[in-house]
Amino acid sequence: MKQTIKTVALLATLTLPVMGWAQSSQLLPDNITEIRLEDYAALRVMQGDENRLTVNGSARQLGTYKGARLTLKETDNEATLYLKPGRSMSFNTQDFSLLNLVGDFSPFDSLSLHAEDYSRINYSGNDGDTLRIHNLTLKCEDYSRIVSSRPVQFGIGRHSAGDYSLITLDAVDLNSRLAPDGVTEDLYTNSDFGRINTGRYTVDGELKHPREEYDSDKALEVMDHVTTAVGDLARHAKKKVNRHPWDTEIDFAWGWNNWGDQIGSGFNGVDGAAGVNTTFHNIQLAVNVPVINVSGFALKAGLGLEWNRYVFNTPEVLFDPTADPMAFVSGTWGAGVASSYLKTCHVTVPVKLEFGNPDRWHVSLTALPGLNWTGKNSGLRRHYNEVEAVMNEHTDKDRGVNRYLNPYMFDVRVAVQYSCMGVYLQLSTLSAFKNGCQELYPIKFGIIL
Repeated sequence: MKQTIKTVALLATLTLPVMGWAQSSQLLPDNITEIRLEDYAALRVMQGDENRLTVNGSARQLGTYKGARLTLKETDNEATLYLKPGRSMSFNTQDFSLLNLVGDFSPFDSLSLHAEDYSRINYSGNDGDTLRIHNLTLKCEDYSRIVSSRPVQFGIGRHSAGDYSLITLDAVDLNSRLAPDGVTEDLYTNSDFGRINTGRYTVDGELKHPREEYDSDKALEVMDHVTTAVGDLARHAKKKVNRHPWDTEIDFAWGWNNWGDQIGSGFNGVDGAAGVNTTFHNIQLAVNVPVINVSGFALKAGLGLEWNRYVFNTPEVLFDPTADPMAFVSGTWGAGVASSYLKTCHVTVPVKLEFGNPDRWHVSLTALPGLNWTGKNSGLRRHYNEVEAVMNEHTDKDRGVNRYLNPYMFDVRVAVQYSCMGVYLQLSTLSAFKNGCQELYPIKFGIIL
């Protein structure tokens, strides 16, 4: 019996790593002719018996399709694309993404490689491996690089480099057997300090020159420094994003407010003089710094301010400290009273949990403890209109109500955002006023940036 248990345990131990090596795989539709890499995505391309895309480990999705384009964004593991010989394909790398072509390739019908926004395209392999294409297009811009450490063979070529980018090839063979009508053509263009290095250059196997460089004015002097810096920047940026995806942020929220006589009942409002309109008078501003910062999750702490204006339904409202409980009461509606409202200000210390992708959809849950900040900009206000030139339009400031405001606040906010824009709902767990006063629990909701 003991021996059986040991055997089972050994099998389980051997099986666990295999389970971790599971792959997500899907066939590449025949209509796909363009693959775009965005947001630090990484893709390896190899020759295969069928057109198939795989990712090591489980994947939420293997890209998104739109027409003839497949878009791959940042994944936890590098994806691998296997392509059958003779395929026509266009690859576009952006946003620090990386494309690796590896191994020996039978001729592509056409191949377009376009690198931009600090991205990189590499071709590598073993001795004897060659990248073969009938029609080849290379385009590099915005501090990107296309680098080949193995020979590239093609019949028709169009190559351009601009904006401090670099194309460097180990060896080029302009081969008439790969040209559609047997006539080869190779064109190189540069702009804005772009640089192209063809390496060893042959035509149908005959060496024409050992090394040729095509560069715009002063490109060599500049590129020696720029390309090294760009490579370091890309590696540093990818490392930073993978380890610390959540940045220090400034939250700005702007929305509506109201209050109710119970927690969460603010949408119903209250009856009597304390009833307020649901108005666009909640403003919040806070700076949040990551304390725990990992992929898919962050804990942040910050410091902020919150301003509210509660506009009463009744034109003239007073606060009566002699009532039981102390509460707002209707005034006598003196001549010219147009509206009454209460202004509050709080210093907050938000503690936020965030889940998801900070560049795409993410959800946050925030606790907002705070202190009431009373001063000349808080308190009860009554606004008077001009009446028969007896009194000019003005606002009475009644700060006496400040002593009855709750010195503490503790709100809870949930927000759903895509990138930097979203919506929020915020509930107060404490009444806006002290014990002995009418209980009024604010609710706020609106847009958060």
